[in-house]
Amino acid sequence: MNAMITELNDPQPIELPWYVVLTAPQQDIPTVWRMHREGLEMYVPLLRKRVKTGRVHNGVKLTRVIARPMFPGYGFLRQTDPLRVPDISGIRGVRDYYRDPSDSKLRLLSHAAVMAVRDKERDEHTSWLASARRGRRYVPFKRGDAVRIDAEGSVYAGLIGQIDKIDSSGRIKILFGNLVHKVPADMVVMA
Repeated sequence: MNAMITELNDPQPIELPWYVVLTAPQQDIPTVWRMHREGLEMYVPLLRKRVKTGRVHNGVKLTRVIARPMFPGYGFLRQTDPLRVPDISGIRGVRDYYRDPSDSKLRLLSHAAVMAVRDKERDEHTSWLASARRGRRYVPFKRGDAVRIDAEGSVYAGLIGQIDKIDSSGRIKILFGNLVHKVPADMVVMA
C-alpha cells in the first residue's frame, strides 16, 4: 500500500506519519541500507563534518569529510500501512521502535515534522558547502595552459607564459622562459 491515502471527498493526499526507530551505536547509516533491502523506507538525516585524519603530507595536516547522523541512535521509518507495524526485530542494527515511557505505545512523528527535519538538513548542508568554498577560488586554468597577463600597470602586462602551478588560494605560478612569477588568477587570461 502506498504511503499516501486519499479520502473520497478530498483530492489532496494525506501523508502517513513516521515511526521513530532506535538504532545500535554507529549503525545509523548501515541500517538505512538494510531497511531498504527489506522493502522499507528509512531516513537518517546527516550532517557533513571535516575531521583530521592524523596524517601529514608536505607539512600539511590532511583532513577528510565525513557524514554524521543529525540524531545519533535514531532514524525515521515511513509508515506504509496504518493497520500494520512492520516487524524490524530481525534487522541488524535496529534496537526497537521508540516508545512512550509512560504507556509503552509507539511514538509517531507527523509527515510535516519529518519534512521540517529534511529542510533543516538541506539548509545545514547548503551552509556547510558555502563555508567549504570560502578561501578557495575556482581557477578555470590547468597546468601547462598558455596565458597572458592582463593587468594594467603590471610589469608583466601583455606577456605570455605557461602555467606551472596553481595553489588553493587562487594564485598562479607562471613560467616566462626561465623566469617564474606568481600572480592572482584574476590577472590572467587565456592566450
